[in-house]
Amino acid sequence: MKENETLIRVNPINVEESDFSKTGPISFRAVFEEISVSQIAHLDIRCPGSDSVRVQLDQGETSLGRSSNCRVQINLPDVSREHARITFHHEEYQIEDMDSTNGTYVNGVRIKNCILRNHDQIQIGAAKVYFIEQKRPKK
Repeated sequence: MKENETLIRVNPINVEESDFSKTGPISFRAVFEEISVSQIAHLDIRCPGSDSVRVQLDQGETSLGRSSNCRVQINLPDVSREHARITFHHEEYQIEDMDSTNGTYVNGVRIKNCILRNHDQIQIGAAKVYFIEQKRPKK
């Protein structure tokens, strides 16, 4: 054992099975229902020939495409006018392809609709979009 290491010993205890029968089942929801979570998400957008852009996501809808009507405008020839949409639903962010010509890919897989997870890579034309999400307990 090294000088600054702490030794942890685990000693099994002898407990009869009947000792455990005095407890009742408790649901996952009952334990974690009261924990408030702060959720922050953003997109890191990288297009060929330009600097990375960060876009903060809110809990509404974010459209991505070439159109000036899109919240996130990606001016590349292989991006459709209304290419994809990110929505917040049931505490999760989801991305939906809006019938784009070249498709929307998440981690290399073409999708129609997909729940996003932290560090997912979204491919929209030549643009690489990284989904970053942080969940923290509220104090």
